Amino acid sequence: MIVDVSNKVVVITGASKGIGSELARTFAKENSKVVINYNHSEEKAHQLFNEISEFNENCMLIKADITNPSDVSNMYHEVVSKYGSVDILINNAGVCDDNLIQMMSLEQWKRVIDINLTGCFLCSREFSKIMIKQKFGKIINIASLKGQEGCVGQVNYTASKAGLISFTKSLAKELGRYNIAVNAICPGFIVTDLNRHNEKKKVVAQERSLLAIDNSLGDLIKYILFISSDNISSISGQVFNLDSRAK
Repeated sequence: MIVDVSNKVVVITGASKGIGSELARTFAKENSKVVINYNHSEEKAHQLFNEISEFNENCMLIKADITNPSDVSNMYHEVVSKYGSVDILINNAGVCDDNLIQMMSLEQWKRVIDINLTGCFLCSREFSKIMIKQKFGKIINIASLKGQEGCVGQVNYTASKAGLISFTKSLAKELGRYNIAVNAICPGFIVTDLNRHNEKKKVVAQERSLLAIDNSLGDLIKYILFISSDNISSISGQVFNLDSRAK
C-alpha cells in the first residue's frame, strides 16, 4: 500500500525537537509542505529547517507561542497566506514539569496545562477555520497513555493529556459535519528530550513491554503518516494506543 502525503500542508506544533522534529523530517521527505512551529528552541529549529530545505523547499519555519492567542492567529494567517489551505494539524507541543502535588507550584500546574491543553485548543480553534471553509482536514492530537493511567508526580501532565483525549472526542463531534477528522494518539514511553535522562522511567517501560524490540518512535511516526494520508478517510473521534505493555 502506497502512503501518499505529497503536497499536503502539514502544521506541526513543537516541531523543533523530539517527536515533532521527526515528524517534520518524515513529512518533508514525503514532499509535504511542512510548517515547523517552535517557540524557545530557536537554534534547533533553524538547524532542522536548514536540513529539510536541502531536499524540500516548500516548508516554513514559524516562531509562535501556542499559549498566546495573538501568536497563534498570526501563525494561522501566515500559513494560509502562503499555502491557501491546511490539510493536517498535528498538535504535538508538550512539556513535563514533574513534582508531587504537595510540592507542585501553581506555576508548574499552569505551565503544563497551558502548553499541553490550552495550546491545542487555540491551534485547533484557529486552523479549523480554513478546514471548515474547505470542508476537509485532519487534526491529530498527541496525547499519552499516562492520560489514561495516571502517574505519581505528574498530576499536571496526566491531567493535560486526559483533557486532550476528551477534547479530541468532543471536537470530532463538532467538526465531523465539515468532513474534518479529529483523532488522538497515545504513545507509550518514547525517548525524547523530555525524558532522555530519566533512567527510572526507561527501566519501568522496559519491564512493562511485551516485546524485546523497541522501535516506538519509528512506529509512531509511520502511524501518524498513515492516518494523515487519504488511505484513512472515515475514522474520527478515536484514541489510538501505540504501545506494547503488560498491565
